[in-house]
Amino acid sequence: MVHPLAGQPVKREDIINVDTIVKDFFRIVPSYSHIEERVTFGTSGHRGIASKATFNELHVAAIVQAICDVRHEFGATGPCYIGQDTHALSQPALQVAIEVLVGNRIITRVDAHRGFVPTPSVSRAILRHNAHGNAEDMADGIIITPSHNPPEHGGIKYNPPHGGPADTEVTKRIEALANEYLQKGLSSIQRFSFHDLTGLHESAHCGCCHHEEETVEVVSSITVEEAGQYLEPYDFTMAYVQELPRIINVEAIQKANPKVLINALGGSGGAYWHAIAKTYGLNFTIINSDYDPTFSFMSYDHDGAIRMDCSSPYAMAEVAKNLGDHVLAVGNDPDYDRHGIVTEEGLLAPNQYLVVAAKYLNETRPWEGKGIGKTAVVTGLMDAYCKDTNHPVYEVPVGFKYFAPLLFDGTIGLGAEESAGASFLQMDGTVWTTDKDGIILALLAIEMVATTGKTPAQLYHAMTAQWGTPTFHRIDMPCTPEIKSALKGMKASDVTLSELGGSAIVDVRTTSLYGDQPIDGVKVVTETGWFVARPSGTENLYKMYAESYAGEEGLAEIMKDGKALIESLVEAKA
Repeated sequence: MVHPLAGQPVKREDIINVDTIVKDFFRIVPSYSHIEERVTFGTSGHRGIASKATFNELHVAAIVQAICDVRHEFGATGPCYIGQDTHALSQPALQVAIEVLVGNRIITRVDAHRGFVPTPSVSRAILRHNAHGNAEDMADGIIITPSHNPPEHGGIKYNPPHGGPADTEVTKRIEALANEYLQKGLSSIQRFSFHDLTGLHESAHCGCCHHEEETVEVVSSITVEEAGQYLEPYDFTMAYVQELPRIINVEAIQKANPKVLINALGGSGGAYWHAIAKTYGLNFTIINSDYDPTFSFMSYDHDGAIRMDCSSPYAMAEVAKNLGDHVLAVGNDPDYDRHGIVTEEGLLAPNQYLVVAAKYLNETRPWEGKGIGKTAVVTGLMDAYCKDTNHPVYEVPVGFKYFAPLLFDGTIGLGAEESAGASFLQMDGTVWTTDKDGIILALLAIEMVATTGKTPAQLYHAMTAQWGTPTFHRIDMPCTPEIKSALKGMKASDVTLSELGGSAIVDVRTTSLYGDQPIDGVKVVTETGWFVARPSGTENLYKMYAESYAGEEGLAEIMKDGKALIESLVEAKA
């Protein structure tokens, strides 16, 4: 059920108190004896809330110390590029992370302008650096972000030398070591305090940290004289912006110069949009680009939470209302690895835009033999289109980390997630980023308008006229830990039904089509649609995704029968 406040502007009483949140970050010390307070890496790093002792100074310090200990095992021998988004906890966490990196004598590249650095910009910086192929000087990266989660959340993730999200083997290693440091406490971590070097301190953060709240005395063998050589300014913004013609037809956009609304949504890429508009002389109206860690300008999401999800029609309600005479509006989440595309018809669903992006890229880029990467919950329209046009499809589990090697070696031209995350190759077929890039997906939509004279929504309707119109929905279903455990341990043979939603079942899978990797749940495919059920990694709920070519009624039937199927399977295992 949709919350009554969904799509409405945030009320004053629900705006977070930034000072309290930051003080909790330093004041509250997590306990290893409490399982929920330990370091836990999900699909996108470790996330939590300071007041609940799940994202605090000790978490960040322990994780970064663990990375310092073992980064060479993953091939990192050179500098570490570090970025952060605009969540309130990202600023103090950034400073803690930098202090640990410097304390461990690792060259740390920070933004030269003391600004925010989006996820794709860090990925691009890593790949840019590693292009020389010198094994003695291979970079990696750290990004401080909880993605689109509510304002009080914090998060941190690690990107090894391939530039994309770390895989499970890497994160498990870091997680185990970090929890050892969590047990030992801050005194076990090598760290350099910027209070000892004012100039270094000023260049390392945005001035929002409350470092006087440190829990214990900082421990490090590094001297003040040594520390300065390990912190290096780097112009992330212009390095990224100046390379855009390698991947986007900027000349076509300049020639048509469509009027586009850029809603920066208070995220880390606001300065990037300003730099893009200025550098290339584009007709952009840019709003909400100022730093506001409360995100008070947002609309409530479907469940009444303040969530900066640019793929949610509720969170993007104000963006859609303000379209005006702009041909297109685009938005991104706080760390800019997701995209939201709005036309006069409203917000285009990610599954709709991504299939349009795949077709447009295949028709406009000189790529030969490139496949399309999709997760198990991306629309079946992608499969229908690719089958008819002889493009191989690489279907993987949910998580962009599965696309990183396929983008890195050029096997796929586009890697696409249903949750509005994607990246694609440069014009010459070489890798751009191996992490999600919301900026280039937004620019691609603008390029489509410039070259075709049609919006992505119009291009989507043209595709459905040829391959049919699917109806898609995703919901979060509350459940018990027992249901989550049963779902994760399911086998295809557990499903003995022959029909679902009144349609014959043609396939049941608990692993991906490509690589035969666990999808941590089940996918049931029928003659007219499919559904997927996956347990949440952090909450007592499971995510249900469903698609039907039999309209809303057919979709409702699939979801009803799918829910009953999951419940019956759990009862059978009890």
